[in-house]
Amino acid sequence: MRLRVLGSSGGYPAPGNPNTGFLLEHGDVRIWIDAGTGTFAELQRVMDFTKVDAILLSHAHADHCADLFPVHVAIRYGVGGGLRIPVYAPPGAHETVGSLLDPDGAAKLSEAFDFHVVDAGQTAEVAGVRFTFLRTDHPIHCLAIRGETPEGIFTFSADTGPGADLAGFARGSGLLVCEATYQDAFLGAPLHLSARQAAQAARAAGVRELALTHVWPTLDPRTSLEEARQESGEIPVRWAGPGEVFEIGG
Repeated sequence: MRLRVLGSSGGYPAPGNPNTGFLLEHGDVRIWIDAGTGTFAELQRVMDFTKVDAILLSHAHADHCADLFPVHVAIRYGVGGGLRIPVYAPPGAHETVGSLLDPDGAAKLSEAFDFHVVDAGQTAEVAGVRFTFLRTDHPIHCLAIRGETPEGIFTFSADTGPGADLAGFARGSGLLVCEATYQDAFLGAPLHLSARQAAQAARAAGVRELALTHVWPTLDPRTSLEEARQESGEIPVRWAGPGEVFEIGG
């Protein structure tokens, strides 16, 4: 099982780095996790988008879901309809995203997507991958995502402040992909984590590897890595830079 980074820019896309999005590859299965701005183009670099088995959304902020709109256009007008990709998303996400199309936008989105509501404490079996979810510490309904197969376990923090039990949720993961919006010299409201806090969560969880994502576009990821490594102990830390591939085991 591997995780391919389609984008990891927090808030808005940076040159050469779209917003949040990952492609989970497990055998012949391809699952797109978060569809932030610019990730659809990157997805098409590596696969035929009509072969995506499912899309998982952590929440309905644009930097995590906006590329549903070009996919909708591509399905409705590019391939002539007839395709509905399963989408797993938190309560209200379907309606929130659809409202940006028009008052009946949710119905229009359903022309291209088959929406399924998931929430904290629930389990969803998606194309052979077992997913569980944790409500994060964020202003809107946002879910951290944990995926498990016999090959390994990974956890994606989604967007969260320090109030969620991310360490408990990620325990046993081979890989924790954790948001690291802030740095020591750039600390904002507690709606997100710093690189140092991401590393503290990884260490408390005892994961095998930490990947930093959602770094604010004007910040240097090398500084984020340095600050995270000061807290991570023996856990390796990498930046989830665009195009990076993480092998997941254990």
